[in-house]
Amino acid sequence: MSTQRDHGTELIPRPARTPEALRAALAAIAPERLPEMDADQRKAVAAAIEQSSIKPLQLFMIAWAANIEIERFPEAARELRRAEYMANAAVTLEESRRYVRISGDIIRAAYKAVSE
Repeated sequence: MSTQRDHGTELIPRPARTPEALRAALAAIAPERLPEMDADQRKAVAAAIEQSSIKPLQLFMIAWAANIEIERFPEAARELRRAEYMANAAVTLEESRRYVRISGDIIRAAYKAVSE
C-alpha cells in the first residue's frame, strides 16, 4: 500500500532523512507538531549518549520520516486521526479493532514508503 496512491496529492516532496530536512518539512506542513519532534529528538540524543549507540537517533529519524510521510498527504493524516479517534470512541471491541487496523495500515504504509 503506497501512501501516495491511496491518499491523494502530496503537499511537499519527500524530504531527505536528515534532522534539518525533516524539521523543515514538518515546519512547512504541520508546524504545530514541531514541539513534539523537538522533544523526541532530545530524548533520542539522551538515549544515544546513555547507550553509547546511534540506534536511538536512527529510530528517531525513521519515526519522524514516517510521521512526515503521513502529514505530506492531508487525506492520509485526516484518515489516521479519524481512525485513532474512532478506535478510542468505539462502543464495541470489534469496532475498535477495525479502526486500529486502519490506523496500522496507514502507519505501516508510511514506514514502508520511507524505507524504499
